[in-house]
Amino acid sequence: MVTNAVFKLLVDFPELSPYSEREEATFSFPHLVGHLAYHAMMLEVHLTPKPGLVDTANNGAHSDMDLNTFIQSADAIAPYMQQFVVAGWECSGLPANRLLTVLRPIGVRAEQAMLKVTRGINTHKGMIFILGLVCGALGWLKANHLNVDANHIRETIRQACQFLVVDELKNQPVSTFHTAGERMYQLYGLTGARGEAASGLSSVMQHSLPAYQTCLSAGASTEQALWQALLVLMANNDDSNLVSRGGIDGLNFVKNEAKQLLELGGYLYPEIEPALTALDKELIELHLSPGGSADLLAATWFIHEVVQLLQDG
Repeated sequence: MVTNAVFKLLVDFPELSPYSEREEATFSFPHLVGHLAYHAMMLEVHLTPKPGLVDTANNGAHSDMDLNTFIQSADAIAPYMQQFVVAGWECSGLPANRLLTVLRPIGVRAEQAMLKVTRGINTHKGMIFILGLVCGALGWLKANHLNVDANHIRETIRQACQFLVVDELKNQPVSTFHTAGERMYQLYGLTGARGEAASGLSSVMQHSLPAYQTCLSAGASTEQALWQALLVLMANNDDSNLVSRGGIDGLNFVKNEAKQLLELGGYLYPEIEPALTALDKELIELHLSPGGSADLLAATWFIHEVVQLLQDG
């Protein structure tokens, strides 16, 4: 079992090149937010047990990656998280619906850095997209002197991505679909990460973030609250990663298993850790990995922490 103390430890943040020509406020806020985004990635992968996902116990349903692969990937991505914040800050004079255009080139460079260190393995593509949007929104909000809270983050991301599904899925010819997400839309009508972004991260804002915060308010440890948030996501998220591996049946199986554990009490269920371990074994055998929910779990922790920190400050 990973104790709550582990989640309070600060891991070393890769050294970033300071923006020496920028105002101190412009540099320090991106550095802080980028640091928290890096921690979000590290906390997600270290949470154990985690059904079907890479953690400290095993590789989940993945044969091509392990904990070290994720750590190397997170280290490579970390500097770009700060760059997302700076980009959002610097385009604060533009409306929020222009934000995605500014952030995308940074996301491409982050993916290239990830693929270089992982030798072509996609460990964090979805994470780069989701956390990059949050980082960019935070920079844009802060520079515009707007409240940095969940509602403002949600609305900024929603405005930035409101036409993403229409432009890149609904109005595109099927012959241009190449990514797994595009194929899932073609086959099942699932909008995946694009739909999540276009909704302003509704799975996080409506489900996992309230669940996570409720657990903490009730005295749960960070680990317990993360387990609860993950189960809530698995029960509600139409995870295209699951569909790509197991079809709609695979998605429904994971949703039902998560709902059953929540009905037993979730993190309050006395046998929650053995139950998660058993479900992990089952998902490994079925080759099912709720990777989309893992990305949203990191975003859940990240948004809670940054909002809490700024409010306390």
